[in-house]
Amino acid sequence: MRSIYLIFILSIIFLESTMSQNFYSQQFYDSYQNYKCENLNEKRIKHKDVIKRINALKKVKKFKIARVGKSVEGKDIHLISIGTGKTDVLLWSQMHGDESTATMALFDIFNFLSATDDFDQFRNTILSKLTLHFIPMLNPDGADKFTRRNAINIDLNRDALRLQFPESKILKGIRDSLKPKFGFNLHDQNTRYSAGNSYRSATISFLAPAFNYEKDINEVRGNTMKLIVKIFNELSKFIPGHIAKYNDDFEPRAFGDNFIKWGTSSVLIESGGWKNDLEKQFIRKLNYIALLTGFHSIANGTYKTASVKQYNKIPNNDNLLFDALLRNLTYKSKNKKYKVDVGINRHERITTDFSEDYFESTIDDWGDLSVFYGYDDFDLNGYEVRISKVFDLKNKDLKNIDTDKLLSEGYGFIKLKQDSIKSDFTKIPFNLILNDAKPNLKVEYLNNANFTIWKKDKLRFNVINGFIYDVNSESYSILNGLIFK
Repeated sequence: MRSIYLIFILSIIFLESTMSQNFYSQQFYDSYQNYKCENLNEKRIKHKDVIKRINALKKVKKFKIARVGKSVEGKDIHLISIGTGKTDVLLWSQMHGDESTATMALFDIFNFLSATDDFDQFRNTILSKLTLHFIPMLNPDGADKFTRRNAINIDLNRDALRLQFPESKILKGIRDSLKPKFGFNLHDQNTRYSAGNSYRSATISFLAPAFNYEKDINEVRGNTMKLIVKIFNELSKFIPGHIAKYNDDFEPRAFGDNFIKWGTSSVLIESGGWKNDLEKQFIRKLNYIALLTGFHSIANGTYKTASVKQYNKIPNNDNLLFDALLRNLTYKSKNKKYKVDVGINRHERITTDFSEDYFESTIDDWGDLSVFYGYDDFDLNGYEVRISKVFDLKNKDLKNIDTDKLLSEGYGFIKLKQDSIKSDFTKIPFNLILNDAKPNLKVEYLNNANFTIWKKDKLRFNVINGFIYDVNSESYSILNGLIFK
């Protein structure tokens, strides 16, 4: 009788644990706006933005905040800790300065952990069993320029062996002093990765890094895989089919691979792409849910019940997406007609003073692209591609142009009688040609993506710097044009 009663009690405990995690992930999703860090809504985050929020956290008694060193350029790097548990967990973001999605999410998590509300039981569980340690911006010099590398153009994630740079030494020193059981290595990846051979973007990708070339699985790496499975299952409720695995080739210089070798189960999270989420605010929310789910699974030990086989079933990252894919266009050359698909990518650039981002779009491939997909995907069978028109402004004022009329007539360029403009791009929906500049207007491979699309003699689309204006809807979201000097 006692054994039956014991089985009954254990079943209830297991069921409550399972239901709790299912309940919380949906609750995290639904209540996210209550904890989202205000005035942190763009991915270009500077060191001063982080310092401002760290200073505010100093007023919250739950947190312990320590300055743990300085970057190459002398910017402060901080470690933020919370919890009293025996299991240490270390998280670091923006090792690459232009990969800021998780940094935003960490400040959302700080808000969540600071609060007192219906999630108190969850907080008490994780903070009594875990001690969480966060480095919210490991590469502040790169962050201020919104570039991947540090102040002298070194990839910090290839400095785990030599440990030449202060940022690398800080991370290694903290790992060695804490000896955390788990780590979260937080990055952003190419937005054009797909989840396997599919049209779905790899919005979040995970990796349990290898610790040797043979890609063996020991207990440390196995636990990483199991924890990823738990997080994967929860996130799949919100983005089914949009989760992938990052390439697991062993990289002996990388921190994630070495964390596994040094005994810390290190989960790599790569934030990829989601349509119309340029500032990665939705993906930031997914990071928030993923990390809270991970903390819960570590605290309760539920990751131990997951299967490594399920980890292996997660599709791999594949590179099958264009920002825009225009299929089955007719292209004329020397009086012959050809059917071509045109794959366009909008490449983010940074102004010379690092103050703004803009896009420069190119035709990155064309021909038979039937095995690829696009965030914007059009079947344009029966339509012909032609060069864009150039409008000579002469002595007229640029401010007085009829934008809609010019777009609807197929103009993509405006020629100015002007020697120079300091900016690298335009904020009007056209490209500018200054005085004697002679841009290549041809529609061709690797050229800038500026052209028009016609059905017989009727214009349907005007493509300006890779952004697509639909004449029928008279609506556009052309974020910027280019300046040809």
